[in-house]
Amino acid sequence: MRRLMVMAVLCVTLVGCAASQYKFVCNDGTCEVETSGPATLDFEREFGETLEVVETADDRVTLEAESDRKSFKMGESGTVGPLKVTVTNIKGELAVFSVKE
Repeated sequence: MRRLMVMAVLCVTLVGCAASQYKFVCNDGTCEVETSGPATLDFEREFGETLEVVETADDRVTLEAESDRKSFKMGESGTVGPLKVTVTNIKGELAVFSVKE
């Protein structure tokens, strides 16, 4: 199964505008993700889960799934909730990582 999701969200507030973008491609049980800014990634169809990108800062990406919150540096792998994550790149607010169950 192959799935491509691209999303751009603009938030307008009284003091300005912030952008959050993400895209992911899923194939054979693994999803490759690229995010810029906080985002909620809907992996319900692939894994029955939602993964939240809480923050990307200080060379770390903070992810949350099922009330489990973890921070990862570039090159690190681990789990957040029931999902396995491997971070391949972090640059500013950009985070690139793979997700599988």
